[in-house]
Amino acid sequence: MKNYFKKFVIMFVMSLVLTIGFSVSAFASDDGVIGIANLNNTTENSAKVGSILKDPEKGWKRYDDANNKIVYGSGWSSYNNGPNVYKGAYTHNNKTVGKALKFKFYGEKLRILTWTANDNSGADVKIDDKDYGNFSNCSNSYEGSYLFFEELNLPKGVHEVSLITIDKKYTVSKDNWFALDAIDIDSNGQLLPYDEYLTLDKSTLNLTKGDSGQLTATTTPAGAKVTWKSSDPSVATVDSTGKVTGIKEGQATITATTADGLTATCVVTITPNGTDPNPNPDPTDTDKIVNIAHAKGYNTNNAGGDVTIIFHGSADTTLSVVKTADVKEVWIGDNFTYTLVITNTGTKTAKAVVVNDPAPNHIDFNVSGVTTTQGSVDSSSTSKNIIVNVGDIPPAGTVTIKVPATVIL
Repeated sequence: MKNYFKKFVIMFVMSLVLTIGFSVSAFASDDGVIGIANLNNTTENSAKVGSILKDPEKGWKRYDDANNKIVYGSGWSSYNNGPNVYKGAYTHNNKTVGKALKFKFYGEKLRILTWTANDNSGADVKIDDKDYGNFSNCSNSYEGSYLFFEELNLPKGVHEVSLITIDKKYTVSKDNWFALDAIDIDSNGQLLPYDEYLTLDKSTLNLTKGDSGQLTATTTPAGAKVTWKSSDPSVATVDSTGKVTGIKEGQATITATTADGLTATCVVTITPNGTDPNPNPDPTDTDKIVNIAHAKGYNTNNAGGDVTIIFHGSADTTLSVVKTADVKEVWIGDNFTYTLVITNTGTKTAKAVVVNDPAPNHIDFNVSGVTTTQGSVDSSSTSKNIIVNVGDIPPAGTVTIKVPATVIL
């Protein structure tokens, strides 16, 4: 029997415009403290892991553990006792293994400072999913501003850091304490909000009356809470897990929303029982693929698709993102290439630009084949989501990213 395959017409959302607030006043609100002297007044930076570094050295900027851009999981609390503690307090866990804290920054070097004591254990350090291993903050001295970890050779760009408490009980104690006192990064860097992305595995869904289908939300960071809502519950309902049920003939939009207000949508079409929404198996039948690419810098909002745009700063720089493909029609199994062109159309340098491109329905990305004229492909990229850390784009600057893709059923 001759097999016919469905033919897809690719439609693109191309005119993504991103408004960026980059100005002196924007940086004035940054609460980091820039170092003015080196440890022991040396000419060059002289602090090493194990040093007590009460203030940041030259070329560094310090953020306190209480900064609201640092995300603590459950079981962390502030404590204000002991010598050399930066700003008089540190944040420690409740002696439980596997507790995490996370933060994001723009820069190329990092120092982590802790509180040290003889009942401390330590933490596992991860940067951009690279595991640097376990580090200890156990000592017979009781002091803050202890230089616990240092990395001086990161690529300039946006980095995500996580510290996870470990089980390393020393003979002097049966506890597993760990505490964060401060974070040091480049003096021209920035501690960033720990952002979240949201995508759905389907942009369209066809159901018959009485039938159900499942929508799956993917968030970055993983595990963020998602709520679901139908634009017309009389046509289609959705429960707390993303299960959609057809009620009557018609069309409704299912919206997934995170606690931070990010949204992703799927258009659901309900047909009467016995009616095939695509009745003709001939290749002339078509389906639509809608693809949205996101671009985000550390001094920008997150724009794209139906995501609500929130401005942080003056609107004096814009990025345009245009996405095209080298084909207009494809068959299942075909390979083709998406091209994304990101241009700074404003008058200020766009800082720490990150391009996030979730795959639409029926598309798998070839991660190893992705190329960019600037920056690098993030190690967390998958066949369903490509992330490129572009970095800074000057006024009139252009970056081109090519993403090979395969059409799947």
